[in-house]
Amino acid sequence: MKLDLSKIEFSRKDIKDNIIIPNILTIELAYLIGIHIGDGSMNIYKRKNCNSHDYKISYSGHLIDEKGFHKVIIKSLFELIFNKKTKIILDEREKHSCLKTYLTSKAILTFFHYSFGLPLGSKMNCDVPIIIKSSNINIKKSFLKGLADTEFCLTFKKRYRKKHYYPAIKFETQSKPLAKYVIKILEESGFKLTTTFNYVRYRKLTKTMVNSINLNGIDNLNLWMKEIGFSSTKHLTKYEVWKKFGFCPPNTNIIQRRNILKGRLDINSFYGPVA
Repeated sequence: MKLDLSKIEFSRKDIKDNIIIPNILTIELAYLIGIHIGDGSMNIYKRKNCNSHDYKISYSGHLIDEKGFHKVIIKSLFELIFNKKTKIILDEREKHSCLKTYLTSKAILTFFHYSFGLPLGSKMNCDVPIIIKSSNINIKKSFLKGLADTEFCLTFKKRYRKKHYYPAIKFETQSKPLAKYVIKILEESGFKLTTTFNYVRYRKLTKTMVNSINLNGIDNLNLWMKEIGFSSTKHLTKYEVWKKFGFCPPNTNIIQRRNILKGRLDINSFYGPVA
């Protein structure tokens, strides 16, 4: 599907850097838009003491679990789609453990804002872009995969057993329009889901209204891996541990899960001597 590029503006640096703006919505671009709605932000900042502006786009993630995703997936997407290099900041301070991928580009920011309707600043009530809603199911699934790689949570529950065997995929958002359209895509793809709208959650003593989508059970996980899948190793290593052992302990990081898969770490050690 062709994109409207009539409002895109290039800075002199964009021209110098040979920034490319695509005119067709591809599955790679739809995937990146999903990532942006999940973990991205963008805004225009006026520079001090001059009339110039900075057009900043950034993506936040977990220092350990998402470093590879940022360094490989996000980096390669911007190079492939826009011929734009990104930079990464690592915050290794205790109790922080986060990272940020960022770039500045007037062309890419105005492309995201005008061609897709992505908001500047807060994304509290953001929705799936109209052009993605109007596209085929493969574009919608690719968008959903990007959103899931950044914002969905894959866990395994004990239920009535001693170890965490029962898969659960969960998505929470403050945006009701986003939640409703994600439900539509999931139902079109054959998932059985449960939802909760407008429940109260407190984060750092701040009250928020959250909407939740839950895909529970082995059938839903198998269908997810067939129809949508994950590219983030944060999710993939959990899935691979579960596939190999039939369960996956909670509260593990990506390094521990990789060591479990390589046989360097005993998976049963997470359950203590009586498990």
